[in-house]
Formats: sequence, structure tokens, C-alpha cells
Amino acid sequence: MNLWYDIITRKGMMKLKKKTLACAALLSGAIVGFVGVTAIDFACHKSTPLNKMKPKVDPRIEKYLPWLKQQHFETWEMTSNDGLKLKAKFLKADRDTNKVLIAVHGYRSYNLKEYAYYIKFYHDLGFHILLPDNRAHGESEGTYIGFGWLDRLDCIQWIHQVKDYFHKDLQIVLHGISMGSATVLMASGEELPNDVKCIISDCGFTSVLDEFKHELHQRHIPASLVLPTATLLSKKRVGYSFKEASTIEQVKKSKTPTLFIHGDRDNFVPTYMVYDLYNACSADKDLLIVEGAGHAQSYLVDPQLCESTIIEFMNKYVKE
Repeated sequence: MNLWYDIITRKGMMKLKKKTLACAALLSGAIVGFVGVTAIDFACHKSTPLNKMKPKVDPRIEKYLPWLKQQHFETWEMTSNDGLKLKAKFLKADRDTNKVLIAVHGYRSYNLKEYAYYIKFYHDLGFHILLPDNRAHGESEGTYIGFGWLDRLDCIQWIHQVKDYFHKDLQIVLHGISMGSATVLMASGEELPNDVKCIISDCGFTSVLDEFKHELHQRHIPASLVLPTATLLSKKRVGYSFKEASTIEQVKKSKTPTLFIHGDRDNFVPTYMVYDLYNACSADKDLLIVEGAGHAQSYLVDPQLCESTIIEFMNKYVKE
């Protein structure tokens, strides 16, 4: 009641100005608080451990679970460049082969959960399969999620660990979903061993900054009020700026053949991003848009199309 009195009476205007300033201060504090949350939203997150996986992550993957539970996954470990103990699950092929898949999961997921429906497909194609848990996910250490930029270097380390394990020339395929897609695409802009033959990129974003802008827009929050401070906080807390974490800039340098997959109903990583990535990529490339698929749902919506497209693409670069 007092607030409305201040608004409609001239006498209350000075009081209103003071209250407006106070409200502005509170709003600024709220924005700063939100900025902090945005910048460190990836703090201290641990996904469900492998042995506590809930079968009904998605009803469409239930048919894959009995087969998965019968497989023997080895646990691999390595130490990242910044001292984190990272873990992965490794499934050997049923035959003698030099084909290896490294499958990188997405944001707030973990290895087996993300690839429950892909593992049998690749295993039947004769691949050894390495499934890392990204930093701050699953069974790996870490306080901050890397959004692909920190993970790209971890991915390269896993490549070298695979090479050290087999002690022979390999045919390595990198497959990433969502943030995992950004990870392998960001890695493609670095110097990769010749063993890496191609990349399967499923619903990756163009840059960390672009993805945050999109999410803020979806929530009707002006990015200009949040991201500059969030970027500074990221640089201070995590060691990199959102501006430098650009998937687009990395694929411009890529020499690794890449298949881009995206659903045409993806509202989390909007579909236009895959066209930007595809057009920017300097390597051999192909593009699959899956009708009716939301975020990370392409395989579940049309598994036959995804499988046939992946096989056709890989056969150009991976030999029996």
C-alpha cells in the first residue's frame, strides 16, 4: 500500500526514487547471483554411478539393457593434465581388430547411460569401445564441467592411452553426443594422431557462449546482463573464457572427416548450429538431419537411418 501511495502522490516521489535505487541494487545483486550460478552451474556435479544406473532412463533403451549387463567392462584410469583422476569403461571386441571407438557423453550424463543404445551397434561392427566419464561426471574427479573445451584435451589423452594399450596402428573413430559432440569437434582442431580416422558428431553446439546465449534467451534473460561477468568468472575460476571455447573455430582447423547428425526439433542445441558447424568444417564431411528428433534423440527416433548413414560414412575411412 505504501508503494502505491508513493507512486500516485507527488510528495512520495523522493521516497520512490530511493526505493527504486534500492530495488535496482537488489536487482543487481540478483543478477550477480544469477551470473555466479550461470558461471559455476557446472560446479560439483556428479552423475549416477555406473552400478546404480536406472533402467528407465528412456523406455526405448530398455531392450539394450540385458545385453549390456552381460558384457564385461574393464575400468581404465588416467590423470589429466591438471591432475584429475579420470575413469572410463572399456569393452573389448569379440575379434582381433584394430578398430577402436571412443564415445564421449554429454552434459550431466555419464558413459553407459548416454551410449546404452549405441554400444551394441558398434560392438557388432567389430569395434573395441572406450567410454570415458568426462571430468566432474560419473566416476571421474573434477569440480567444474569442461563444456568440451577442457574435455578436448582429456579426449586427446584417452586417444594416446588407447594407442599405448594396443601398441600398433589403429583405426580410431570419435563419437560425441551433445557436449560430447562439442568435445570431439574441439579436439579435431588440435593435432591428432593419424590413427584417428573420422568423427561422428551428434547435436553439438557452435560454442559455449552461443549455447549459453540460447539458454538465456529461452528463459527470457538478457544475455548482455549475464554473460560478460560470467565469462570473467569462468576465466578466474575455471581457467578459460567462454569466448575461446569455440567449436566453430576448432572445426575450421580440422583435418578429420566428420559426419554431423542433428534432429530437426532440437530446442536445447538448436538445429541451425549444425549447419553453421558443417559449413565451417574444413575436413571431408557429411550431414544427416533426422526428422522429428529432439535433442540427442536422433538414433532413438530413426535407428535404421542413423546406423546406415554412420556405416556408409565410416566405410570411407575405416577398413576391415
